[in-house]
Amino acid sequence: MHKPNAAGLILLAGLSILATPAFAAPLPTTLAKALEGAELDTREGWAFRQTVKAEVMGKRAVTAVTRWDLSRPEGQQCTVVSLDVKGDDKDRAKDEDPCSEGHERETYGDLVALVNDAIVETVSENDANAEYRLTPKDATRGFSMVGLHVDIGNDGDSKNLTGLLKVAKTGTGAPYVQTVSFRLKEPEGNLIAKLSKLDIVYTYAPDAATGAKLMRGMELQMELTMLTAFDITTRVSASFDEYRRLR
Repeated sequence: MHKPNAAGLILLAGLSILATPAFAAPLPTTLAKALEGAELDTREGWAFRQTVKAEVMGKRAVTAVTRWDLSRPEGQQCTVVSLDVKGDDKDRAKDEDPCSEGHERETYGDLVALVNDAIVETVSENDANAEYRLTPKDATRGFSMVGLHVDIGNDGDSKNLTGLLKVAKTGTGAPYVQTVSFRLKEPEGNLIAKLSKLDIVYTYAPDAATGAKLMRGMELQMELTMLTAFDITTRVSASFDEYRRLR
C-alpha cells in the first residue's frame, strides 16, 4: 500500500541509507558538546506519536496520526490513529497506509553524520546560542544524515543548498542542537519545471524526564513553477510527541 499522494511529496528530501564517515576536522567546541549523548536516531529506543500534515496550494490535503513502537512484533510496530484525506484524494483514502515502507520515521537522521559530511563554519555565538553554516563537501550529493539524504533531486545541483544549524546553550539539557535547516539559495530547473523554493527545518529538544535529545518536528515548504506560469506550493509538517523509552 502507498502513502497519501500529497504527503509523499516529502520524498523530495531524498531518503536513502548512507554510511557514517569519521570527522575530517575538529568541530567547534560548543557544537561538539551539543552532539554528545544525542539520541537523535531513536528507532530502537523510543515509542512515540507522529502527526503528519500536508497542504497543497494552501489547502489541507492530508492529516495522518500514527503511533510507533518498535518493541512490538514486525507488522504491529505502527498503528494508524487517524487518517483524513481531503479534496481530490479523498476517494483514495481507503487505499492509503501511513505505516507503509519509506515512512517519515527515517527523517530522524544522524546529526553527527551530517556535520562529518559538511564544511562547518561558525556564523555567530553568544551566551544563549551558537549558529553554524553547513556546506556539503560533495555538492553533487548534498547532505547526508545516515537515515536521511537531503539534495535537490536526480538532476539538480546541490551546491545551491545551504544548511544552518543552531545550538541552544541555556536551559535543561544544554547545549543541544535546537534546529537544523536547509534552504535553496537560487532556483533549480528549466523552463518546463523549476524548483523556486525549498525550505526544510528540523527541530529538536531534550526530554524533560531523561534529558535525551530528541526530534520534535519537521517542516518542508516547496514551490514548483510549471511552464513559467503555474506555481504549485506544498507544505508538509510532522510533529513527534508522547515519547516513551523502550530500553
